Amino acid sequence: MADDSRQYEAGFGERDAIAWLTEAEAEPAPATPAPRTAPTEAALAALQVVPPLLEAIPALLDALVRTTASHAPGSSFGPGEAEGWTGSESGLAYARESDVPRQVWEYVEPGWDVGSSPEVGFIALAGVLIPAAELGLGVFDRLQQHVFNGDFSVTATPASYIHNPSPTGLAIQKRTFRFPVTAHHPRYFIDSQTFWFDVVLEYDGFNVRRVSVTEDRGRSSSLHASDFTITFTPSAYTAANEPVSAIVYSIAGRWDPVGRGDESFSGRFVVDAAGNLTGLQVSSSQKWVRHGALTQSGGGPVPRPTTSSHITTVHFDPAGSYALPQQKIRHIHDWYMGLPTAVQTEIRKGNQPIRLTGRASTTGTVQQNQDLARKRANAVGKILRDLAGAAARLDIEVYGELGARTPDSKEDPDERRVDLECRFEVYQV
Repeated sequence: MADDSRQYEAGFGERDAIAWLTEAEAEPAPATPAPRTAPTEAALAALQVVPPLLEAIPALLDALVRTTASHAPGSSFGPGEAEGWTGSESGLAYARESDVPRQVWEYVEPGWDVGSSPEVGFIALAGVLIPAAELGLGVFDRLQQHVFNGDFSVTATPASYIHNPSPTGLAIQKRTFRFPVTAHHPRYFIDSQTFWFDVVLEYDGFNVRRVSVTEDRGRSSSLHASDFTITFTPSAYTAANEPVSAIVYSIAGRWDPVGRGDESFSGRFVVDAAGNLTGLQVSSSQKWVRHGALTQSGGGPVPRPTTSSHITTVHFDPAGSYALPQQKIRHIHDWYMGLPTAVQTEIRKGNQPIRLTGRASTTGTVQQNQDLARKRANAVGKILRDLAGAAARLDIEVYGELGARTPDSKEDPDERRVDLECRFEVYQV
């Protein structure tokens, strides 16, 4: 074996190297071995790195093609994408705006992407109103714990926060957040250690369907004479009756660069059903452990709350009257029944107010018109209580002739009225 080794070192020439790379039969070595020189040593060292390079060429070419295609003229990254990557079961893949159906982008409000305000936009499809009162109590649930032991030890518990019942027909979005935690190593010649984590959030605007924390072992540092332990523990962040659920994760851990002290650290972050991760912080007393920049990818728009007004006007005729004829009573009934069922329920419970504003013409004295406007508002209120029950909350305001749009002593049928308004929160999808 020793003789073969010496023959290899002394007689391995340029033609033998070519034969080795092309799997051809090598020529016999010369009878008299040539003396080794410095150039020969350099050539042997260079040849040792050839096989790994050959193995890496297909992957390098694939990455080059994908990167070139993603940045070619006419292509761009879609909104909400961070650093050009999106999570997928097969690994990291580039996503472009052209990959998304055009009809989706047409309905997306600008400003919901990464660089905008934390308030998420929504798809403005017409015709769907979800009263907040239709939401049930949220049910928070911790799922099966995930544990990975070793020098880099991670314990993370997935969780969900679902309204029971919750609106149906909502699209479930999936967004991935990524952040590093860096631990300073006080030993000389050992750089800081970095550990990467992905937070995968499934949400629909009302519910956190599932959230989980996983470690990226392939991207994280390989530990040198040290131990890093971290635990992610979820708990409910919003009250059970909040329309948009949120979960807070507390972070606790220990960093032990063996022989150089022991450092405990803590932190937290909040995820919500609108697709946000906020409040990320990780710190330690000696500032050895800290979090890095947060990036995100994937996900999409969700419903968000808006205020709706249901209004009408009841006119009185003739002048000076406050009685309600049959057609006016039917008008009040039709207006009330036009409210969403959930809003009517809240009105009957006394949780949702209706505002009534009584008005009058400018003929007569101010006091007379105040009394007349009050009688008109009370007449309308009586019909509403007959429909909604005695517990219904009616906020009555009386303006009389004050604020009338006509000069004094002028009779105007438009001023003989009671304005009805019910304002309530809805979710537009």
